[in-house]
Amino acid sequence: VEHLIKKGLIITDKNFANETLSNINYYRMIDAYSLGLIDKSTDTYRENTTFEDILGLYLFDIELRHIMSELLEEFEIKFRTKVAYFIGQKYGPLGYLDKNNFEDEEHFNDFIKSFNREKDYQSKSPIIKHHNDVYDGQLPIWACVEVLSFGTISKLYSNMKKEDQDIIAFDFGVKLIYFRSWLRSFVEVRNICAHYGRLYNKLLLAPPKLYNSMQFTNKRIFAVFILLKNYCSKEKWKNCLNRLYNAFRNYNSVDSYRMGFPENWQELLEK
Repeated sequence: VEHLIKKGLIITDKNFANETLSNINYYRMIDAYSLGLIDKSTDTYRENTTFEDILGLYLFDIELRHIMSELLEEFEIKFRTKVAYFIGQKYGPLGYLDKNNFEDEEHFNDFIKSFNREKDYQSKSPIIKHHNDVYDGQLPIWACVEVLSFGTISKLYSNMKKEDQDIIAFDFGVKLIYFRSWLRSFVEVRNICAHYGRLYNKLLLAPPKLYNSMQFTNKRIFAVFILLKNYCSKEKWKNCLNRLYNAFRNYNSVDSYRMGFPENWQELLEK
């Protein structure tokens, strides 16, 4: 707390600040959410920056992660289902274990390693236990997709034959060149949310490819947020949008620009 005061941060209640930092790691809250609030030339906080400003950004980000997780859940479940149905119908229940049904043998072998690792890790789950007891450990694809992580399933999909990937992408209403890019972005954001990472003021490592008509950056969370609108119910979208508006109202230190929100972001989200 004294260190922050020396750096120019306004702290009116030292006990509150001390209690807060006793429960939230300094690095998680202060270092992460001070980005953009410090004058680099002096290494001190910008004038009138308060402890509550930083805490507000931290709390806003928690709500943003919850909203993104809800939106991603609907897409992820649909994606798991589409992959399972397609492979099961075209190649059979165990077709995902045949390297001939995929493009690259090395990538297929990596998938098998990940699959076995995740299956061993979840050996006591009802799905794995049932198939170990009754089917000699063989999981049909519709059970497999319930065991694997979103990231592992996306890698399985990315190694499917191009014509197979095309069909699933078309089922999601988008060309493959876009869908594969969006999928990588969704997996990245899903992992950030799962590990309580930071979305606010975050540059995406796997930015999604956008249509030319989308006049905003693809490097920040707004791009992923608006793409997920295509894959959730109207009711869920409306609910998530209202929660986002409330979060903006509750935490006035939030800068929408740092999440890639363009000036007309409300119009785009409600369109």
